Amino acid sequence: MSTNLDFTGGKSGGEEAGGEELAARKRLDAILAGMKRPLVALSGGVDSALLAARAALRGGGAATLRGSMYAAEETERARSLARQLGIRHYEVFVDSLAVDEIRRNPADRCYHCRKCGMGKLAELARAEGYGVVIDGENADDAADYRPGVRAMRELGLRGPLREAGLGKLWIRRWSAELGLPTADLPAAACLASRFPPGVPLSDEALRRVERAEIFLRRLGLRQVRVRHHGEVARIETDSESIEFLAGRGRREEIVDEFVRLGYRRVALDLAGYQAGSLNPLPA
Repeated sequence: MSTNLDFTGGKSGGEEAGGEELAARKRLDAILAGMKRPLVALSGGVDSALLAARAALRGGGAATLRGSMYAAEETERARSLARQLGIRHYEVFVDSLAVDEIRRNPADRCYHCRKCGMGKLAELARAEGYGVVIDGENADDAADYRPGVRAMRELGLRGPLREAGLGKLWIRRWSAELGLPTADLPAAACLASRFPPGVPLSDEALRRVERAEIFLRRLGLRQVRVRHHGEVARIETDSESIEFLAGRGRREEIVDEFVRLGYRRVALDLAGYQAGSLNPLPA
């Protein structure tokens, strides 16, 4: 299947890739070349977008999970990207909240969530004749708390970006050179990551968080998380946006909207955005 846009070449401009970085790129393409029809778990984020662009050259496909845990904006971005790449795209609905180990939101919820969702993709791959499901795990992810990685290993999924030694900086640079629209996207995570471990998940609460973040992005924020603490919403964002949100008049607008969504209190975290800030502390 031919691509609608050319994401296979390179563009000049910006800092050029060095020798180690170019070697990692070659390793990724070699890894993909050795796979029989890889199926990319396409979330619409930076990592999976690059993986899909390279897998498309090898006859690969892409699949996106839909359901309560996933933001509608990211699903639509994945659809759009798949169209641009000309890659075969599947959408798979997952009723995550029907799984007790996910709905209760224990510390290892991500393990159960990945086992459930990626298990669906593994079933799809077998039914459609794909050789392996591949995920956008990158070389930097080992430093984070990611119990979901264990589920991926158990299911036999692979992370070619990690295997090739490609971290986020190199992934963004290559994405920009290829002209991918995801190159400078802020980091993303499933909506459940906004809830402290032990706080049960519900569709209503997940949608509330999603709508609150959409509202803040429409105000101009890029990197933002609305952490859900029952009746309290805690906003994490970058330092520049903290000053913007605290401005006179803006506070009232945000409080009014968040109260309309169902929160009683709104807090602005002065420490700023921190990836995985609700992850369990190491023992």
